[in-house]
Amino acid sequence: MDVFKRYAISFSIAGIILYFFTIWVEEQNEGMMPHNLSNKTEEKLAVTLPPKRYYEKCVDISETQQLIFNFNSQAPFSFNLHYHDEGEVYYEIKEDSVAELDFTFKPEKRAYYCLMWGNPGAEKVEMKYELSIQNRSSN
Repeated sequence: MDVFKRYAISFSIAGIILYFFTIWVEEQNEGMMPHNLSNKTEEKLAVTLPPKRYYEKCVDISETQQLIFNFNSQAPFSFNLHYHDEGEVYYEIKEDSVAELDFTFKPEKRAYYCLMWGNPGAEKVEMKYELSIQNRSSN
């Protein structure tokens, strides 16, 4: 029985240390890489968004690239293009009610930029979007 108690105590202590270490690592790396990061340079997609829900797509873009995107939907969405830096959220575009948008974004620095659509309505809404990451022309 003493062996069982020693192992139980050892495993409990190791579990607690591992738990707090995991929390510490996550805090140190907060905002470093989004959970929904796409490695595609082109995408064309139709999304049905339930009421009071959001859809987010994140991409890695450098200052030598540009993000060309457009979307349209049956009803207005809230939309933003943002990035995270040291726990803060910075908005490049923020619209409260927009049903379509065609835009070329040229970032000033490399970051994980996230496009986020929110459905504020009471009905599900279909949205179609296209995005393309391209190198900037040297004009």
